[in-house]
Amino acid sequence: MINEYVKNLTEKSAEFSLPEELIALRKFYKDSGIPTILDESLSELLLTVAIKSPKNILELGTATGCSGTAMLLTEKSANLVTIEKNVYSQEEAIKNFKKFGVYDRVTCVLGDSYESALQIKGEFDFIFLDCNKASYSRLLPVLKNLLKKGGVLFTDNVLFRGYVSGEKEPPKEYRSLARKIGEFNELLAKDSDLITCFFDVGDGIAISFKK
Repeated sequence: MINEYVKNLTEKSAEFSLPEELIALRKFYKDSGIPTILDESLSELLLTVAIKSPKNILELGTATGCSGTAMLLTEKSANLVTIEKNVYSQEEAIKNFKKFGVYDRVTCVLGDSYESALQIKGEFDFIFLDCNKASYSRLLPVLKNLLKKGGVLFTDNVLFRGYVSGEKEPPKEYRSLARKIGEFNELLAKDSDLITCFFDVGDGIAISFKK
């Protein structure tokens, strides 16, 4: 009962800070079966962005651009580099970035997250990791190099439907993925360059601070 109460408040908090048009767009994508960050996770993401006030954000997994738009509307002085491998998703994202007036602060990169991240130059004070979950471990050292000292790495889906924690037995088709996410979580937890906290929010989030 208490968890449901807190969840409802969290969802309202996430919606309160966003334009009604963006809230409706997120609902449309979710109802259409298009992957969209959960409300509780989005609320934590935007809170972390608001506290950190990053100037340069790297996002891995643009999808339809809703998360990137929300981050840029939260931190109006930030610039965003966002990577997406699906050309149709990127086209939809660009349309949305323009719709909400943030496109001039966005650099869209089309390609595989790992290969694209290797080519990116510069440093970021905030990184949002929400791409192909099987690539998380491979990406970690690359992202650490791109993250400034004092920067924040925000990772979504670290509990993956309860399959990673053992709360639920993963179906056969998800066993390998759940294992890989678990391995990534272990890497995060043991990384001496990062201070990481894991939260049972949405589909599981991890917030890492680079020493």
